[in-house]
Amino acid sequence: MRVNFYLRRSPEKGQGMSAIYASICYDNNRLIVFPGESIHTDGWNRTTGKNEPKVSRKNAPLIGRLFKHEALFREIFDDLKAKHTKVAPKIFEQSIKERLDPSLVVEKNAPVYIVDFFQTMIDDCNSGKRLGLDGKMLTTSTISTYGPTKMHFQNFQKKRKYQLIDINQILIDGFSNYLNIELNMAANGSGKHMKNFRTMMNYARQKKLISSDMVSDNKVTVTKETPDNIYLTESEIDDLMNLVDFDSPVQEIVRDYFIIACKTALRFSDFSKLATARIDKEFIHIRQLKVNEKVTIPIHEIVAKILSKYPDGLPRCPPNAVFNKYLKEIGKKVTSLDTVFEKTLTRSRKSDSTTYKKWELLTTHTARRTFSTIEYLNGMPTITIMAITGHKTEKSFLGYIKADSLQQAMQARDFWNKKKENDKKSGEYAT
Repeated sequence: MRVNFYLRRSPEKGQGMSAIYASICYDNNRLIVFPGESIHTDGWNRTTGKNEPKVSRKNAPLIGRLFKHEALFREIFDDLKAKHTKVAPKIFEQSIKERLDPSLVVEKNAPVYIVDFFQTMIDDCNSGKRLGLDGKMLTTSTISTYGPTKMHFQNFQKKRKYQLIDINQILIDGFSNYLNIELNMAANGSGKHMKNFRTMMNYARQKKLISSDMVSDNKVTVTKETPDNIYLTESEIDDLMNLVDFDSPVQEIVRDYFIIACKTALRFSDFSKLATARIDKEFIHIRQLKVNEKVTIPIHEIVAKILSKYPDGLPRCPPNAVFNKYLKEIGKKVTSLDTVFEKTLTRSRKSDSTTYKKWELLTTHTARRTFSTIEYLNGMPTITIMAITGHKTEKSFLGYIKADSLQQAMQARDFWNKKKENDKKSGEYAT
């Protein structure tokens, strides 16, 4: 018997994740088995005479699992050979499936419930059994979004427990209506949960628990909109920087961290751990937690001024919820932030507009948007800003800052100012 492993997806047809299958040849028979393993095509060795994962620390666990799969195939074959003169391919295949992954064997008395499979997907993500499209383990922030979706579906189904085989367009639309109408979620919130539901369906298809037709025939609508969000102007940042009226030392610490974020575009998960980053005279070197990538950020003079206040290192940063509470209290003290801002969101599939004071909308994420918008309007190259913020495409970046609207408004303003200046000069020449 010969056992060889191959990629289902040929690297010549494009890079990306590919399932691995085993080709088992014996007694003039050829059996194809998918052991539930996958790898990025970049990590596969296809040199002459070889067809296997490249030897590396990253691939070591996979190589070990493939070795165990092959050993299992040979053990099953030997057991069947001892009982039968000839081993029928169908019997061999069924025996492999029963030993390899019990979930592949569908039993009438063993239904797979959607909520339970959601948990299986979460567990597989945490263990590394399910990887991202880049072949890397999913980040904690990505995995953390699956739990709330599972909880919402559990609440949605109420008395009845839905199985994977119950998935149809009526069930999908019912869950969407529950999120949008009954829970009155904003479009982005419901869209995130529907996207996670679609991810769960695709993983169930990959595990052969539902058919490909079930996934393709039932549409999961993922709603997404670019909401109205505030950013601070440079003068408003200066007003915050000049603030001295604090109710407690913690407020000043929050103010300092927030302004650092406004000048570095760091997320809360990153700037709250800034004390552990490598900071030299000119740059901040840090690995962004959400995307797990290293970035180098130049130190703005305002950041340098704040860092000099703490020669023994930055003080401990309050938790996110506490930070946002203090941030609003601080913003309320700044006169320039006492302006009106109208925010429009889609709720219950209808536009919903609410008026706020600008300081009421301050959050840790405001700082990141502030950096992006100010530097774009100042003329910093988009690709340079994206290298700091971590945006992958210019389209997503421009949507993030609402650049089109800002740019048109600025061009109109400059046109009027130029026309006014020309009219003034024409009047001077006429006299």
